[in-house]
Amino acid sequence: MSIDWILRCGDAENLKNSSKHRIWGISSKTSTNKYFIKNVKPGDRLWFVKSKSQGKIVAVATYHSHNLRELGPLIDISLTNEELGWSGSGVDWTADVEVHYTDLYGLNDCELLTHIKSPLAIRKHCEKCRVNLPVEYSNIVRYSKVTLHLRSFKTPTPWAVMSDEDDADCAFSMRKGVKL
Repeated sequence: MSIDWILRCGDAENLKNSSKHRIWGISSKTSTNKYFIKNVKPGDRLWFVKSKSQGKIVAVATYHSHNLRELGPLIDISLTNEELGWSGSGVDWTADVEVHYTDLYGLNDCELLTHIKSPLAIRKHCEKCRVNLPVEYSNIVRYSKVTLHLRSFKTPTPWAVMSDEDDADCAFSMRKGVKL
């Protein structure tokens, strides 16, 4: 059985920038992240939540694998922060583990709010989450499509200007009678 993991992704711009590589970065230093690294399994779902947004879910993907990043003085085995499009600095901004995922769905245009208020960067789905993630996931898979990369999170796409070429981020929420 798949586990639903909620991962905070800051302002989500780094997530957008590295989505074309299907990589997210986490620190292996905190106890919750260590728990995630030890317990996550292929097929688990990763729900990416924007910080300071009432827990807005901006994307969901299927976990594939993880590995330590290898950035050396002479040769980089892993992609660098610059190659991934990541920006950030400071003591609290480190990503020494790459999390690889598949089947990415962009959900920025949806108003899926977890309302979880916690400093934890990663957590399992729990009763505090106001979104029934397993039910929503089945709707997402049924009524949406996998995205090749995420769009900017700074300005949501108005429904009126979405074209067939755009990702159908929230096609499932447009069904008649569905209330999010």
